[in-house]
Amino acid sequence: MSSVEQALELAFRRWSAGLVAALVRRVGLGRLDLAEDAVQFAMLQGARTWSFHGIPEQPRAWLLRVALNRLTDLLRQRAPEVPEGDSAPEEDAGPPEEAPTRFAAELPDDALRLLFACCHPALSREMQVTLTLKVACGFSVREVAAALLADEPTVAQRWVRAKRTLRACRATLEVPAPEALPERVGSVHAVLYLLFNEGYEASEGHDLSRAELCGEALRLVEVLLSHPGTATPEGHALAALFCFRIARLPGRVDARGAFVPQEAREGTEASPPWMARGLRHLRASMGTVLTPLHLEAEIALVHAKASVPGPEDSARLLRLYDALLSLKPSPIVALGRVVALGRVRGPAEALEALGPLRAEAVLRRYPYRFAVEGMLLEQLGERSRAADCFRQAAALARTPPQREYLLGRARACE
Repeated sequence: MSSVEQALELAFRRWSAGLVAALVRRVGLGRLDLAEDAVQFAMLQGARTWSFHGIPEQPRAWLLRVALNRLTDLLRQRAPEVPEGDSAPEEDAGPPEEAPTRFAAELPDDALRLLFACCHPALSREMQVTLTLKVACGFSVREVAAALLADEPTVAQRWVRAKRTLRACRATLEVPAPEALPERVGSVHAVLYLLFNEGYEASEGHDLSRAELCGEALRLVEVLLSHPGTATPEGHALAALFCFRIARLPGRVDARGAFVPQEAREGTEASPPWMARGLRHLRASMGTVLTPLHLEAEIALVHAKASVPGPEDSARLLRLYDALLSLKPSPIVALGRVVALGRVRGPAEALEALGPLRAEAVLRRYPYRFAVEGMLLEQLGERSRAADCFRQAAALARTPPQREYLLGRARACE
């Protein structure tokens, strides 16, 4: 990848949400599609121009200028569609001024404002998550589908309905009033959780993980924690979960970028600074209510402390998964419990517990489901069946390191 391509990829991930938000403040959320088109156009122009003239000294300002000009053109082209009162940005306008908004001093981040706007209560939770991942996080439809374990046509339909709903209710780009914050913070947490997961287990590209997405998810949740209206125990638990998982990132691949399975990471120490940061958040999360995020943070802590869980750790993990399943019943959680069950009570009992999960539609596109079955069958000596499962998992794998590892396991079983 060239330096220009790397700069543009970084720019898209780091700045696209802020650029879209800056344009939306000019024209309203009802013209979200135009703001998105303008930012995408600016990125394409950057790819064409920077290759010949080099990367500008202020790439974000360059992209914003091009996007503003493109937005002006789009509004002129679609003038009959623009509702009365809307207007094109001024030709000579500089970077947009910070619009007065509630808590602007505490929550100045454009991406965070866009997160709250996309989690508008007029939208269903599915539409909130789809819209936010697509707009505020810069995901492609394919990445959103992978994050939600959904098919791409369903995601595309939700995306269109969400934009139509926002336009109809004339939603604005602002942090909600204090009394409205609690109902939206949960949705924002859900989106940041998915953003982090896309960084930890990339759905496309050549790398197993994308550390910059993990870092952005943590940065945004810590911005939320800096404001008293959005600093919640659940937010601290989410930050702890992120820190403990980031602490394990370096051990997941070797020097060649190949995936290293958990059982082969013995001796690989989790990053002490990240562990300490996670523990601070975990302590701050303690309160009177136990939430799924608290339990997930505890599970991540156990894994970070021991790359290969011993008998006591495995028993603790099983108890944590039992508790998590009671609070957050889902096929993904149940699959995690199957792995813990296999370590404590053996592969036969774990394989029996896996049986009902085979019918779950959400797991049919999930490579980990087939990898877990292959691992259990291999432990039981059923190597031919295990190889079939590993091949199925490889067919669903999203990145080359994951695919190569699973194919290697299939070959080893054969």
